[in-house]
Amino acid sequence: MLTGQTRHSVRYHGRVPDHDLRALESYQLLPRLLHAVENPDTSVQLLGRTLTAPILPLFEAPIPTTPDTLALLSADAVLAQPDGPVGTSFIPLLKPEKMGHLMPKVRALAARGVPGFVLDIGALAETPPYGPLEWHPRTREDLAELRAAAGVPVWLYGVSSVADAETASEAGLEGIVVHTGAGLFLGAPATAEVFPEIFDAVAGTIAVYAGGAVRSGIDVFRYLALGAEAVVVDCDRALHNLRAELAYAMRLTGCATLADISYEAIFAPLFSEL
Repeated sequence: MLTGQTRHSVRYHGRVPDHDLRALESYQLLPRLLHAVENPDTSVQLLGRTLTAPILPLFEAPIPTTPDTLALLSADAVLAQPDGPVGTSFIPLLKPEKMGHLMPKVRALAARGVPGFVLDIGALAETPPYGPLEWHPRTREDLAELRAAAGVPVWLYGVSSVADAETASEAGLEGIVVHTGAGLFLGAPATAEVFPEIFDAVAGTIAVYAGGAVRSGIDVFRYLALGAEAVVVDCDRALHNLRAELAYAMRLTGCATLADISYEAIFAPLFSEL
């Protein structure tokens, strides 16, 4: 069981968590208590597996997992494991390297049975003069080539704009993870602020997930209410605690299943009081 810390391995994720968290707080939950929901179903089908909750933690190193969990782990850490099948508990997180470096890793990991890949374009925030990574942006053709070599679903992490979301969809990728960490030094808006626009633009053509800092399962609920199919979480909380808090939020808002969670469960005033 995932009871330890879920610290990430992508440094820019921890950029200014207060920025993202304040944006989430603007979406307040509306209790709805006159209903018969007692034990909400938090399970979800993802990458051919049934998970206990739509929550995918980021890990620095492999840890014991259960069959009903999925976590993101750096591709290099997955490759460092002993030869043989990797199993389906970890999704390799790829850095935006040169295609010549990236493709051999993809082929090697695909041969070991990973359930999918996540390409982290948001890490480009850590390029000079603010970081050590080399500048290797991706084109639609690069993404299509990567997907063809993978042979399994590929997601794009760090999508901050409608334009990038549409490019990922056109390239044939299966999912995007909306996260505005790439705008660390640009004064970019918070993930929750851009999510609705991106979701409205590409929902139905590609799966849309959310990523970033959360304090609890209540914040996970907020992202789900905005339309996210799952949330890649960046926090120190154990997965079973996040799931329990998500179930609590569902019970207090009358949501029996994840499909019941919608924008109607949150309160976002159109006009702020001056």
